[in-house]
Amino acid sequence: MGNSNKKEQSLTQKLINDWIYVPIGIAIIIAIIIGVNQLLRAIGFNFPANVAAMLIVGALLITAEYTLPKNVMSKILKCIDPAIGFLMKWMIIFFVPPLITILNSDNLPTGGDIIKLIIVFFVGLIIFIPLVAYVVHYASVLFERVKKGKSYKNKNEIKEKEMKEMEEKNKNYMVEIVTDDEEKTMDITIYDENRSHTSEETYENTVMDTSSHSPKDIDVIAKSKENVDVNNKNSFKNNNNNNNENKKRKFNWKSSATPSKYNFITYIIIYALSWIPAAIWNVTQPLHIAVNVLSYLIGLCVPDKIRVIFHPLISCTVFSYLFYWIEGLAFGRSLKEELALYSNNSKFLLYLNDTSLPFPKAGEMLFCILDATVVALSFRILEHHKLIFRHIFELVGSIVIMSFLSMLVHTFLCRIIGIAPIYSLSMASRSVTSPLAIQVVNFLNSDMAIAIVIVAFTGVFTDILGLPILKLIHFPLSDSLAHGACMGCAGHAVATASLIKDFPSASAVSSISFVLFSTMCVIWSAIPPIANLFHSIAGF
Repeated sequence: MGNSNKKEQSLTQKLINDWIYVPIGIAIIIAIIIGVNQLLRAIGFNFPANVAAMLIVGALLITAEYTLPKNVMSKILKCIDPAIGFLMKWMIIFFVPPLITILNSDNLPTGGDIIKLIIVFFVGLIIFIPLVAYVVHYASVLFERVKKGKSYKNKNEIKEKEMKEMEEKNKNYMVEIVTDDEEKTMDITIYDENRSHTSEETYENTVMDTSSHSPKDIDVIAKSKENVDVNNKNSFKNNNNNNNENKKRKFNWKSSATPSKYNFITYIIIYALSWIPAAIWNVTQPLHIAVNVLSYLIGLCVPDKIRVIFHPLISCTVFSYLFYWIEGLAFGRSLKEELALYSNNSKFLLYLNDTSLPFPKAGEMLFCILDATVVALSFRILEHHKLIFRHIFELVGSIVIMSFLSMLVHTFLCRIIGIAPIYSLSMASRSVTSPLAIQVVNFLNSDMAIAIVIVAFTGVFTDILGLPILKLIHFPLSDSLAHGACMGCAGHAVATASLIKDFPSASAVSSISFVLFSTMCVIWSAIPPIANLFHSIAGF
């Protein structure tokens, strides 16, 4: 009875969290974004409302941490925690819309440009990840040395002197022991030399010296030798059997990320019910969002070893295309027509200020929740703000330099291998988070669809390749500052999401890093002389 009551209580609490606390928490965060957006419009400042809201909320949370009583702060965090956990858990799915809508783009690159873009994509990624990691790592080391100055050197000198004194004392002590017990040591050494034989020599001498042993003793010795040989052979066979078992071990088709039956059943019911408004009133938003969710859940069931390459964002996109094709057949539409109903580029913040615009579709609604997810990262910053503040100067300095180099080098690489200028500039914004990448695209006049797709895939492959690359170059992952900075600067929010579970400190650094990095890229592209420099490098 006790266990059943506990299960009922946990299920009840889960339902309350999922259907009350989560929607209310997300609604509060979206309301904050709307308020910040209206404020930015009022003062005439062109900056993404979600990023501004993240910085404002983060600053308020850190201030509250030191001003409010602990019990009050803990209650606030407890109320909002279900929504934050939900957004962090489902973050990947909110990046799906750009990959879904790419097929409807009118300005897709040709086959040659696609191959060239792929080459620059991976070469740039392989160079940029370790470069950022080591720049931030050594910047923090140098900054610590400069900050400590002479006191740092004096402490080291004192430690070295103390170590030398201890070594001299130990040497003198050992000399006294040797001189006092010299005769005893010599006697023991002579005794050990007379008794020192290997096991094989001892056995041979014992068997050969038959004069000192009876026949029974010889038989016993021989049998013991045989037993030793048999044991050695058995152990060798066991080792071989173990090795053969390891070689024959079958591929593990299970996934460690398989969703719960509760999630599957819930969204299957939502998907089934969503067909009703789609069929009767042509309201496709619930059906399309349910497709994305189910596709993501199916993608999580992919075996771990395959999922390393077949990232959930990619599998979600592939399965979503399959579902939309089936829906198109059911409603008598082509795949392209079905995808046109998925997104209409009517952002919800724009719609609030101009209701004459078409009502946002499923893609825009997911982007709306992505905005809330960006703001939710401020809570991760709160958890590890001391680490960030302790290294803020070297972190900001490194990011300012690396943001400019990233845009410059990627544009230059595209020009070298002959990529069209408009796609070269689209590559310049590859490591910028989607909301700010749109600003970079507008300033540089690059291709929006290609730029957003490159941004999405950059996050995916930074997530896939980031950790293996750092391990390959033996980078110290214990350096949370450099680890988080390189993942955030290279792979923005997608790579940040991959750090939350295993590297929480690095994820906090990554959260602030991708915001700073993306903001600097917007600033660089907004400066006319620098924007002209990028245009000339691209070949305009």
